[in-house]
Amino acid sequence: MAIRVRQPLARMLAAVPADVDRATFEALTPLLMGEVNVKRVELVTSGTDLVSLEARPSFRALGKRFAKTTPLAAEAIKALPSDQVARFESGERVTIAVQGEKHVLQPDDLVVHRHSRGDVVVETDGEVFAGIDPAITDDLRQEGLAREVVSRVQRLRRDAGYRVSDRIELWVGGDEPVRKAAERHAEYIAGETLALAVAVAGPVPAADLVQELDLDGFTARIAVRRVG
Repeated sequence: MAIRVRQPLARMLAAVPADVDRATFEALTPLLMGEVNVKRVELVTSGTDLVSLEARPSFRALGKRFAKTTPLAAEAIKALPSDQVARFESGERVTIAVQGEKHVLQPDDLVVHRHSRGDVVVETDGEVFAGIDPAITDDLRQEGLAREVVSRVQRLRRDAGYRVSDRIELWVGGDEPVRKAAERHAEYIAGETLALAVAVAGPVPAADLVQELDLDGFTARIAVRRVG
């Protein structure tokens, strides 16, 4: 799933090692929210809240130990629950039963595969788990479109040769989602682009530069004119 960098998302879920101080981590959440472009960061109890772990047998290693009973050992490994696989991965002693006899699993006996729970997109690094909820509401989509408008207006300012401090008049048109986003977030767009106001309704005014472009699949028309 491709999500634009400027598209804000609702939440990031994180699981960190037990030796990380929770208060210290929570103090860093505003920084994380800004860097990842999410509205909130939620701490979960463990990585298994974000992913399920699947054990896949390594038949070459098992064959050396179990010979004819290798298929039975492989089935026992496949049946391991996620919490047992997590214990194995963390270095704890985990056993399987083959024909009534218990065997301690060795590091080469299996490979651990992770599967995200639900729709959350998860990345891991050791004991650190981070998940992004990719659901985009109408409000988030409008905010993302407004940020795209700001980015494109900044390019138009450069293309038109404006000085950094030049104030402008700005007009935004195009498909309805673009117009609605510009209207709802007009104050933000004006502040970021040094526009005296953001006009949405009406025909394209006299302008220094007009551009039609694609914003996340929607057609947008943007016109800028330097003031003074």
